[in-house]
Amino acid sequence: MYQDQDFHVWDDQTLPGRLGKIRAQIDPKFTATVADLAPVFAELAVPIYDHISLHRRRSKNPPPDTWVAFSTSKRGYKMLPHIEVGFWDDRFFIWLTVLQEAKNRQALLSSLKEDTVMQLPAGFECGGDHTDKNCGRPLTRETYQELMRMQPQKHAEWQVGRNFLRGSDFFTGTPAQQVQTIQDTVRALLPLYDQLIRI
Repeated sequence: MYQDQDFHVWDDQTLPGRLGKIRAQIDPKFTATVADLAPVFAELAVPIYDHISLHRRRSKNPPPDTWVAFSTSKRGYKMLPHIEVGFWDDRFFIWLTVLQEAKNRQALLSSLKEDTVMQLPAGFECGGDHTDKNCGRPLTRETYQELMRMQPQKHAEWQVGRNFLRGSDFFTGTPAQQVQTIQDTVRALLPLYDQLIRI
């Protein structure tokens, strides 16, 4: 299970050191999460493929976050709506994400019904920058409408999901409770994800 000690990966300020700790400590847990989410993604009409971040382009600075992304393509995910499960140095996150690189981003997002987004459970957030760990704001009609008003901008992004801060109950429950929380969070996002991948 994911534990507080996983955050110590970010204490290593070197690129090889942090990458080595991510590979040894966090990636195996992502692999377990891939298996835990297989029955959830099986509820969709199309296959879903996992992509554990490799950080291949980094040559100097250690990665500030790491993740596993789920998309409808074996080859990648950045150009497609996808679900990300991952870590920053102070939180674990689960986001449904449409990046600025996504094909037909505005058309995709305009097809989502606001009322469907508003049916997400309490505790969900929305945000517009996957490179900013603090971009999430409590999901309300007002914050979501503000996010949507930003979408015509070239570099706009769209995220809806949850953050679990270091020290929260997420990290102190049983492994079964943690798996259930992850599954429940992703399952809550499935109606939105299903709409995005059907367009």
